Amino acid sequence: MKKSFKESRLEVKTILKKAENLIKSKNFKKAVEELEKYKSSIRNVDFYLLLAEAYEGLGNKEKAETYFEEARFLDTELRSKEKLKRGVSFVASKNFRAAEKELLESVRLNPFEKDAYLELYRLYREMSNYKGMVRALENLITIDPYSVFPYLELSRIHGIRRQFKKAEQVLISGISVVDSPELHFELGKLYADMGKLEEAKEELSKACRMDFKNIEYRQKLAEVMVNNEEYEDALKVVMSTLELYPEAVYVIQSAAALYDLLGKEEIAEYYYRLAISKSEGFVKEDAKKLFVEFLIEKGKFDQAEEILKELIESTDNVWILIDSFSELAILLIDQERFRDIAELGSFVLKNPELSEEEYCEIAEIVADALFEEGDYEEAIEYYREIINYSKDEKLIKRAYNKLKEVEEIESLERMLKLS
Repeated sequence: MKKSFKESRLEVKTILKKAENLIKSKNFKKAVEELEKYKSSIRNVDFYLLLAEAYEGLGNKEKAETYFEEARFLDTELRSKEKLKRGVSFVASKNFRAAEKELLESVRLNPFEKDAYLELYRLYREMSNYKGMVRALENLITIDPYSVFPYLELSRIHGIRRQFKKAEQVLISGISVVDSPELHFELGKLYADMGKLEEAKEELSKACRMDFKNIEYRQKLAEVMVNNEEYEDALKVVMSTLELYPEAVYVIQSAAALYDLLGKEEIAEYYYRLAISKSEGFVKEDAKKLFVEFLIEKGKFDQAEEILKELIESTDNVWILIDSFSELAILLIDQERFRDIAELGSFVLKNPELSEEEYCEIAEIVADALFEEGDYEEAIEYYREIINYSKDEKLIKRAYNKLKEVEEIESLERMLKLS
């Protein structure tokens, strides 16, 4: 405990003791004078009770009742906070029934305790109690109508339950009290989910004007415009966002996608490459994958193959590795380049981070490629590994069927040699 805090408590105790002694000696006037000096600095139940007693001793019943009321109010407030504290503690230990009891008692003692309603909302969210969450948030709105939080949370709850009209009413009510960009943004998103794209654009535009630099608001507005096939307008929003945030990779990618939708392929490719150059780590790998999709769509298979090979050889991310190999395998199958698939697959299978099931899935691609290439013995080894280690019944069944097919082919080849 801090020394200054100890001293403060001792000082209050001394003041109260002195006043108590003065009251006992019937020196009510002196007691009042002593206590009134500290009225602005001490907020204590016993302090108010002593003041009330001193004024009652002087015959000033009105003042006495005022301080008795102050003492009752403060006592109730303190007990409410203690119940709140106990409720939060019970929530932390997952004792939800006890927590609810304490928090409801806190609210009963002090109906204007905002934190108690907030903790009740969090408790009911943990319990997945929909009615409780709604009730807590509605009470919070009643006692703190200028807080944005309860409007946002309540509208989201209604939205998740597809009660769009209720969600809309909550947000409109909130905007009428506290006109915030967050509420306009949430209402814009809600209208977008409802398919009301014109209303969504209007609300999102308001949010953007109120919070000019908010990148999330701008991106959502552009998305709604794209859904409404207003590609030129969406591009204007994205390009103005890029002026503010020239390093924002996903905004650059949005520009690329929009130029592509507008048929400006060369500019789109420039922005996809710009996104790659501006990023690093897993973001760079994702940017490359997105660019690959663009290249494949445009029939630029050689460029797509080159990037996918780079990813396979350099990535530390198993998911990127598997996804890149699978996508490249599809490209190579179309070109009947089964030997290349088998070689790349063998490289991928050496990765120690692969799970058994991931290993077996890639092994099947390699085995099928070897089968198509006519390398039956190598293919058999992979099919047997799949049968021994995979837990996927469909994968095992396919491997068994391939083994039978290989046996039939080899048997036929032996018969042909004998003849």
